Amino acid sequence: MKKPVNFLIQLKTKLIILFLLFTFDLFSQDLYNHDNSFKFGEYLYNSNQYELAVREFERCVFLKPDQRDSHLYLFKIYRKTNSFDKAIDCYKRFSGNLNFSEMDTTFGVEYFKLLVENKKYQDVNSFISSNSYFKENHDLKLATILLGKEWKDAGVYKNKFNNQINPSLVEITNQGLSLRKKSPVLAGLFSAIIPGSGKIYAGKWKDGLVSFLMTSTAAFMSVRGFNKNPKSFYPWAMGTLSVVYYSGNVYGSAQSALKYNKDKEDEMVSKTRAYILSDR
Repeated sequence: MKKPVNFLIQLKTKLIILFLLFTFDLFSQDLYNHDNSFKFGEYLYNSNQYELAVREFERCVFLKPDQRDSHLYLFKIYRKTNSFDKAIDCYKRFSGNLNFSEMDTTFGVEYFKLLVENKKYQDVNSFISSNSYFKENHDLKLATILLGKEWKDAGVYKNKFNNQINPSLVEITNQGLSLRKKSPVLAGLFSAIIPGSGKIYAGKWKDGLVSFLMTSTAAFMSVRGFNKNPKSFYPWAMGTLSVVYYSGNVYGSAQSALKYNKDKEDEMVSKTRAYILSDR
């Protein structure tokens, strides 16, 4: 019985030695050094595991505070997760200040996207105008004009730098220029003549038909009531209701035209935002 026992003891000893050698080799590679943490952070970032990626890049920043790319990845993560204040703090930690006019191109593009994500369009315009790195970036300048819904200005800028502008932005500009807006005055006038027709003109077919039926029905019931018994309360109530419907319909038609125009312009803005925020 001694041989099997001795064999087991020897086997156990060898396994312990192998384990210790493996552990020593593992730690000798220092999995938590800057380069390994950075590579793992990139993997997590590219697989959209942002919360875990933050930990790796924060470790990188701790190990090498002056290493620019780690700060940039953190800024990108905070931008993608729409953590505005954290992104700004991240840049301040890297640069030591918040002088956005001196922000370099790579950080600047991310900051531009951060502002667009938060619909800070006035800040976008100020940033592009004050930062010297973007003087020749015609795509971002045109995008800024489009975000402000200045279609004519966008057309002028597009024609001036047409060959230097992304085709997607050229297309959005052309669509903005070709928008056919609805006149609130005409919409109200149409509904004043034929109830509901102004809403149909503004693209609200169902609302227009409902308005026509409600107004005409109330008016019909009022006239019918007066013909039967002019002293009754009923025809007066229906007449008042028809006037309310009629007035509300005229006003609502004008508002529908304004909303139609806004929706069409917002569609162009949404396309511009999608272009800016895409990872091209």
